Order: sequence, then C-alpha cells, then structure tokens
Amino acid sequence: MPEQGIEVHGQVVSFVRGKPKPNIQVSSFLAKRGDEETSPGALSLNLFETDSVGRFAFITNIIGKWNLILSVMEKGKRKDHRIVLDRVFSPQPTQYPLGEMQISLSGRDKPGAEQELQTDTVIGDDIDYNRFMDAYEDSLSKRGMREKNHRLGEVVVKAKKWGREKDIYENRSKSVAYYDVPSEMDDILDKGGYIGEDIHELLVRMNPNFIRRYSGGEEWLQYKGRSPLYVINYKRTEATEIDQTRYRTLRLVAIKSIYINEELSARCRYADIRMSPMDVDEIYGCAVFIETYPEGEIPVKGGKGVRKTWLDGYSEPVEFYHPDYSVLPKEEDYRRTLYWNPEVMPDEAGNAQVRFYNNSRCRRLKITAEMISADGAIGMFNE
Repeated sequence: MPEQGIEVHGQVVSFVRGKPKPNIQVSSFLAKRGDEETSPGALSLNLFETDSVGRFAFITNIIGKWNLILSVMEKGKRKDHRIVLDRVFSPQPTQYPLGEMQISLSGRDKPGAEQELQTDTVIGDDIDYNRFMDAYEDSLSKRGMREKNHRLGEVVVKAKKWGREKDIYENRSKSVAYYDVPSEMDDILDKGGYIGEDIHELLVRMNPNFIRRYSGGEEWLQYKGRSPLYVINYKRTEATEIDQTRYRTLRLVAIKSIYINEELSARCRYADIRMSPMDVDEIYGCAVFIETYPEGEIPVKGGKGVRKTWLDGYSEPVEFYHPDYSVLPKEEDYRRTLYWNPEVMPDEAGNAQVRFYNNSRCRRLKITAEMISADGAIGMFNE
C-alpha cells in the first residue's frame, strides 16, 4: 500500500540517566513555518502514549518544513524528560582500501622533481634598511614641529557609511566550517546528548579540533593548540576579560550560526588593535564568528518537558506556467510584439495576406517585407 504520510518515530527517556519512560502521554503541535501558532493553517495532533520501551510514533501528511512542538506529561503533570527523535540517518563509516587512498600528484613522476621539491630557494633583495628607515622617519620632525600637542584643522567629510556586508561575505566564503546551530543542536539531542547552555560543549561536539583545558578551576577551549578568537556579530574583541568571556553569556537559542575562519587576516581584523600580527598568530588559532538573531526574533526556549524542533514533510510540487497564446483574452490586451517574422506564400495574383492583432496603445506601425522569386530575384518593401 502507498504510504499514508510522513512517519515520525521517537522515544521518551529520563533526563539524567536516559532510561526509557513507558506509558507517558506525548502531545504534539505542528505549525507551518512563517505562520503564527494560532493561525487556522496550524495542524494540531491528538495525545498518544509511549509503549513499554518509551517509544512513540505518529503519521503526518504535510508539505514543506513545519515547526514541531512536543511535550510530555505523566498523570496530568509535565515531566522534565528528554524527547529523542529517530531522524539521524548518517551512513556508517566505511574503511577504504589503502590503494584507493593513494593520491598521485601531477609532476611528481618527472625526473628530478623530488630534488626540486627538496631544494629551498630564498630570494632576497639587498636593501639598505638604515636608509629605508631614514626615508620614513617622523614627518613632523622634518617640518620642525617638536611640540607634543598640535591642533589640526577641522574638516567635514561627506561620504556614505561603510557597510559590513563585504567583510561578512569574505569571512563566510573563506571559512573552513559552517554550522547551523539550531540544526546542530537538534542532531545532538536526537543522538541522546545533552548540551544545556554550555557553548563549550556545543563546539566540542560539532568540531573535534576543539579541546577542553582546565587550570585553576577555570575552563577554556583550544583550537589546534591555540586559543580561539570569539567574535560576536562581527564586532572587534578587545583583550579584556569582559570581551574574552562575553560569548559565554549568550543563550544558545539566540545563536543563529557559527563560522570558523583560520585566515590570519580575519584574526587580525577582529583581534585587539594593540596586538601585532605575530602576536595574533601566536595566540589565536582561529576566529569563531558567532551570528545571533536580531532582538525580537530570538526563539522562545521550550519549558519543562517541551521539545521545540522542526519536521520536514513532502517536497512542494513545482508548478510550470505556460500561457495559451492561441486564446485571446476578453479584456484589452496590452502585450507588445517586439519582433515578428512570419513566412507566407503569395497567391496566383502575387498577393499575400497577413492578419495580426494589435492593442490600443500602438501609435506607429513599421512593416518590412522581403521576397525572393523562383529565379533568384530579391525584393524589399518598407513602410
């Protein structure tokens, strides 16, 4: 038989130990994304109970992506249980043969290529650095200004405000990793994990390059042996304790996405302005760009025993529109034919008749007729 809809399977487990919870009432609520939860288009499902191993299942016939809210109750009271959904269907890791993992680079098989790769070539210029520095010494001293305070002339600069769209695009395009935080958190919860409000736990689970470090009762992360530079909404992070720990005050539901960029230029652009590029490269291993939702658009976190997530339904059918130009519209037609090239044959008298429809806005009609006879004579008529 054909399927009756999208099947959703899940399990209710205890919050701490993860033990299955049988005979628990589960209520679900579906709402189309972009609509209010109280809109008539929202679809609400009835209550159902878990089986002896805490599992449940229901069927929905929806199209597109919908918001799904699940809540658990026991004896009429909400319980702080975890709801796990069966939708993590990643393929099993496969062990490849050693022969398939060998990569042959072009040019390596040429004679003498290995010697060329092992040879270090250093190109340098003979520069008189003393003369170079003398040419760029303090310009004020050259002009005879040795006072400490100077009053500069005031000017008014009229220009458009520099936007951050270009910087944001470059940071995103050069990032080595991108994470949709709501989707990543859903995957972790569906695997039976728990994050809470710990952003360190989120980063460690998403990227194995992050490692926890402890010292003096404090916890921090390292990325490939160095500290990450946390940048919130593309604002520079100063070398102060407040700025360095500001990311830990963010609620995870307020984080929209995370980008990881290893470019030195990105790290220098958002690090403390007092730090040199060498210091930035020595301290920071990457820049973690954290993008948050705007104020007023932050999702509301689910309460006790409530799971707020999403559900993918059937793909929306694609509609193809092709007008039937053979049927003329009843009302006035305002279409305009830019170019029309009909091919007609004249009658015995040499007359050819062409019929076309014009609209009421046409003010000028240009006709160009070209002909060729059976013996190759060419003729043209313009009006």
